[in-house]
Amino acid sequence: MQQATEAPETRLAVRGGRRNGIDRLFLIGDLDRSSVLMLESELVAVAHKGGAVVIDLRELTSIDEWGLHALERAAGRAGPDSWRLAIVNARDLVLEAFVEAGVEHLVSGVDLSDLLDAGDGRWLPISLPPFPGQRARASARGGGERD
Repeated sequence: MQQATEAPETRLAVRGGRRNGIDRLFLIGDLDRSSVLMLESELVAVAHKGGAVVIDLRELTSIDEWGLHALERAAGRAGPDSWRLAIVNARDLVLEAFVEAGVEHLVSGVDLSDLLDAGDGRWLPISLPPFPGQRARASARGGGERD
């Protein structure tokens, strides 16, 4: 659960872990116009039919309308016939943004942390893909640097 993906032009980091078939993404920083593509890329990488994804917002410090729309689109793609989604642990200003936008129903009122951390198995790090364009920029710099 130590893997992080971060694009230099954004102030968002995503940590992920997998346990007992559930993928958990921790959003850290700001989910805004400059970082929604990163979130969407992470969701595409982990969401799969019959799977479950938990997006943990406890370390998210701010969210704008772009971030709210991205989470709303993700909730629309999830469902009983595809994959399950739970958005949890929204705090203070982030929760207020959901309420003001009228999408507070997207955030689970139940903190799933104890449930997710209990039981057999352990959280395993998952490899998150690089932000789109990172490899291309690394190659353009020369020297074959790896992200």
